[in-house]
Amino acid sequence: MTATLAGVTREIIELIESETDGAAVTLTADSGLQDAGMDSARVLSLVFRIEARYDIDLDAEDGDDLRTIGELARLVLRRIQERS
Repeated sequence: MTATLAGVTREIIELIESETDGAAVTLTADSGLQDAGMDSARVLSLVFRIEARYDIDLDAEDGDDLRTIGELARLVLRRIQERS
């Protein structure tokens, strides 16, 4: 299975929606993580779920530059490609 940016983005949005009980916000790749109602504890939970889902490791430093769902998706896709 080849991961695509669109597919990874969609799955991350689904994970965020499940973390936030489907908050009434429509999320896109340009949505900020804070816009999605993600506090630091929820972001940490999301990171663990992403790591488990894709069998990758995200470093603490990686999170420093992440502001949007799209940036997170690009990072996840890069880690998937590095693992392959």
